[in-house]
Amino acid sequence: MLLPNNPDLDPHEVEEKLRRIASERRRPQPLFSKPAVTAAFAGIEAAPAAGGLRAFVKRIPGIGPAAIAAYRLYRNIRMPGMSWRQRVRLIPVLGPLALWVNGIVRLNTVRDQIALDLEQVRQAQRASDAQAAARLDAVATRIDAADARIGSAVARLDLLDRLQIERRLHHLDMLDLAHRLQRLDALNLEHRLGGMGNALADLRAQDVARDNLIAGLKQELHRALRTAPTAALPPEGMTPPRDAVPATGFDEESFYIEFEGLFRGSREDIQQRLEVYLPYLAHVATQDGARVVDVGCGRGEWLELLAAQGIAATGIDMNSAMVEACRQRGFSAECADAIAWLRRQPPGSVAAVTGFHLIEHLPFETLIALFDAALHALQPDGLIIFETPNPENLQVGACNFYTDPTHLHPIPPPVAEFMARQRGFARADILRLHPYPDSHRLAEDSEAARRINQALYGPQDYAVLAWKTHAN
Repeated sequence: MLLPNNPDLDPHEVEEKLRRIASERRRPQPLFSKPAVTAAFAGIEAAPAAGGLRAFVKRIPGIGPAAIAAYRLYRNIRMPGMSWRQRVRLIPVLGPLALWVNGIVRLNTVRDQIALDLEQVRQAQRASDAQAAARLDAVATRIDAADARIGSAVARLDLLDRLQIERRLHHLDMLDLAHRLQRLDALNLEHRLGGMGNALADLRAQDVARDNLIAGLKQELHRALRTAPTAALPPEGMTPPRDAVPATGFDEESFYIEFEGLFRGSREDIQQRLEVYLPYLAHVATQDGARVVDVGCGRGEWLELLAAQGIAATGIDMNSAMVEACRQRGFSAECADAIAWLRRQPPGSVAAVTGFHLIEHLPFETLIALFDAALHALQPDGLIIFETPNPENLQVGACNFYTDPTHLHPIPPPVAEFMARQRGFARADILRLHPYPDSHRLAEDSEAARRINQALYGPQDYAVLAWKTHAN
């Protein structure tokens, strides 16, 4: 019995086929039955039992071998699994002849079949061509649909652009600019630009006049307060009262000279940092008799840089050793209290007052007095430049600022700008300087990294620049 272990075969069908083949091979009766042989060959002596029926038939003269050959032929023809053509081909002489005749007879049928097959192939080709054409038509339809969608999208974008323009125009109308647009439309582009430039110039002139007016009023107010009998005058100078200084024998001048030599940097480094201020004083070199006063001149790096630019400058410092070092280099320097010295100058006699890392050493009242004294001495277009550590940098505000033990407290940039304006300067700006090099910064491109770089590695210093009058 077959086991159903092959999914491609039906075991029941195969088993039925084998049973049918086995039944065909069994004969219901022997080829030569004993009664038939006895009747046909009654006079022939029976063959010995040892040779069997086949050997006995072979010994029959003439008929025996022919019968055996015919039997073999019959068995071959009846062998299962062959087609009828194969069976006919086994018949001697007649078989091939019959097949040849059958072939001749079937020529027309074969030809018709071939023609039919060719026609079916042509029909299949035509059907395939029709399907390909249908697919091409479908693709073309899809392309047309895509073009239509693209056109619709372009139309929508145009509509959105028009809507944006209309919304902006409506916004301008809400700002009461419709009459301005009508006037601008009536003019050509050159006239429009000229009109806008003139309007901006008028606005700038108005701002300058307003700033100068406010500054003048503040200056008059401060002068009135200083001349009033009951007004509280600011300190006369930058030095504390003598009775407030303990007699410890400490030589502050020599201490500060050694301190600057160790912590401030070389003269070349300081001059390179100070070059950023030269453009603000370029006009001073062209003014006859104009001079710059450097308050707290120290070792004279700024005086040397100004002299190289042809700008006359005077250094003021209370450290006699510093003043002597500046004089030995050929610079004009005086050992004096800067506030008192500025107050003694004729009004409008100084082109600029500068001070680098000075204001953080002064008490509040003294700092206000320094602003007032500088305003008194400055000419109408004069300015002040005060550089100081920037507490917006956390490392500076929390640590580096206190490296110098004579520092009092850091001054935030907005406070310094406010103080300049409040004391009567018409214009004040903040210039942030000296950020940490890129090697200190975080290389990440993230919001956290940007904030950390700004807080820890941003500008270490800043300068407040203030002008006595707001020039056009």
